[in-house]
Amino acid sequence: MLVRRLGGTWVPRQKVEESQVRVGNRIWLPCLRARRYMQPRQSLLDYSLTQFFKEAERYRP
Repeated sequence: MLVRRLGGTWVPRQKVEESQVRVGNRIWLPCLRARRYMQPRQSLLDYSLTQFFKEAERYRP
């Protein structure tokens, strides 16, 4: 969604967790963030991927 809807650029890396998406002048690490949030802990409730998308949307060119 960061690439299609926000006009981001996918930057692949050797490790999937380090793959980046560039939206405007900001770099995001969606794979690493998703992996963190899938771990069974309170952060799953505290920060959703929807909030992550909305934050990234602010940097859309």
